[in-house]
Amino acid sequence: MKISLIKIFSILFVSSLISSVILPAYAEVTSIQTNAAFYKGGNQIHFSGTTAPGDSPYVTVVIYDPNNKFVLLSSGIADSNNAYQIIVDTSTQSNQPKFSLKGIYNATAFIMNQAAGKTISFVFSPDGSPIIPLSPTNLKAIPYSSTEIDLSWSAPTMNGGSSITGYQIERDGGNGFNVIKNSATITYSDTGLIPSKQYSYRVSAINSAGTSNPSNVVYATTTSVPVQTIPQNSSVTSTQNNTGTTQTTNAQAIYEEIQKRIENAKRLQQLMQAKSKAISLNENMNLVVSIGNPSTSNMGTIFENKSLSVDFNNILYPLIALAGAGVIVAVLYTKKNKLWFNSDFKPINEQIDDSMKYVEKADDFVEEDYSLMILKNRLAKGEITIEEFNRLKDALKEP
Repeated sequence: MKISLIKIFSILFVSSLISSVILPAYAEVTSIQTNAAFYKGGNQIHFSGTTAPGDSPYVTVVIYDPNNKFVLLSSGIADSNNAYQIIVDTSTQSNQPKFSLKGIYNATAFIMNQAAGKTISFVFSPDGSPIIPLSPTNLKAIPYSSTEIDLSWSAPTMNGGSSITGYQIERDGGNGFNVIKNSATITYSDTGLIPSKQYSYRVSAINSAGTSNPSNVVYATTTSVPVQTIPQNSSVTSTQNNTGTTQTTNAQAIYEEIQKRIENAKRLQQLMQAKSKAISLNENMNLVVSIGNPSTSNMGTIFENKSLSVDFNNILYPLIALAGAGVIVAVLYTKKNKLWFNSDFKPINEQIDDSMKYVEKADDFVEEDYSLMILKNRLAKGEITIEEFNRLKDALKEP
C-alpha cells in the first residue's frame, strides 16, 4: 500500500515538472499601439505595448495586408518594466514589395498564442494618398414625437489618413434607403415624418478620399398623434405639442358663457314683446271699387270686387288683425251708403292740407288705433289717395 502511494506521488511530481518545462505558464501581451494611424511608402511603423509581469519577455508581431494575406513577422523583447517596442521599416528593399497595397493593414502582438494576442489596424498608402474612412459606429435612433426621430453616432475609429468632412445620412421609409442629409456633426433630427410609422437609418463617413461603407442599421417608430378629449364635467384638459408648449382648454367656462348668452337673448325677446309700441303688420289689401257716374240713374257705389289679405309676421296679434278687418268692412259699408257725400265736407285743397297735418301729427293718436295705422300704411304705399284717406279717417272718427 505504501509503495503504491509513493509511486503515485512520484508520477504526479514528474508530470508537473515536465509540464512546467515544456509548456510554461504565460498571459499574452496586455496592449499594442502604433505611433500613427496613417503611413505611406518609406515610413517606419512603430509597434509598442506591455506584457503581464512574470511572463515571457519575447513578443511577436504578425502583419496582414488589406486582403488579409500574411505580410511579415517581426519580434522583440520586453524590458524590465514589461514594455516592448518593435519597428518595421517599409523602406528596405525586402519590405517594399510586401507593402504594395493601399488600404487597411492589421497587426497582432502575442507571446505564445496568436489567438490570445492584441490586434490593431493602421492605414498604409504607397503613394501617400488617403483612403476612405472606416464606418461610423454606435448609431442610435430615438423617437422624439409623432413626426420626429433623433439620431446620434460616433466618429469612425480610422479616418483613412484624411479629416472627416461630414456624414451621409440615409433613411428607409419602406422604399429602400435614400440620402436625406449630409451633416457636419454626429447628431441629426429627422422631422416631418408620419405618425406611428417605422423608419430605418444608416450613416456613412466622408473624407477627401470618398464615402465610407454604411454603419449599422437602426430602427425607430414615431409616436402616435395625441388625442385631445374633453371629459364631461371636466374643467381643464391639457395636451402638449412637439415643442413642449402646453395648450389649455377650459371647457366649463365655454359652456357657462354659451348659457349666459342664451339667457340674455331670452330676456331681450321678452322685453321686446312686453314694451314694443309698434306692431309689424304686412298687409296686402286689394280693394277694387267702381263708383257709378253721378249723372246716371244709379248714382250709387257698386262694389265689383273686394278682398282682404293680411299677412302677420307675429302670431301674438290675432285680435289686432281681426279688429283691423272689422274697421275696413265698416268703412266700406259707410262708403257704399254714401255717408260721406254731405255738405259738411271741405273743399279738396283744404282736405289735402288737413290730411297732411294729420299725417304729420299721427303720433298724437292713441297707440291702440290700429285701423288708422293700416290706413296710413296704405296711403304711404300709394294704394289710396289723400282724399280717400281723409274720408276714411273722418268716417273712423264718427261714433
